[in-house]
Amino acid sequence: MTMKTFQPSDADQRLHTDIANLIARHLTPESKPDRVLAIAAQVVGQALALQDQRKMTKEMALDLIMANIEMGNQGVIARLHDTKGEA
Repeated sequence: MTMKTFQPSDADQRLHTDIANLIARHLTPESKPDRVLAIAAQVVGQALALQDQRKMTKEMALDLIMANIEMGNQGVIARLHDTKGEA
């Protein structure tokens, strides 16, 4: 069974917003985007380690991660295209 993206609930959306706000709060003009990405990847790695391996294989987890990375990329691209010249 391959896992894909899911429609986030209101609680999921609040978690997403909290994480995004936390990242924004810690960003400074000196922040390097690759370091922010590295830290986020470490958090994903920690969440991956907490999965029940009897229910989710490594391949299933990586499929889920990749599908949701793509979903996040598409969301940002859609918002950038919708700036109506105000980017």
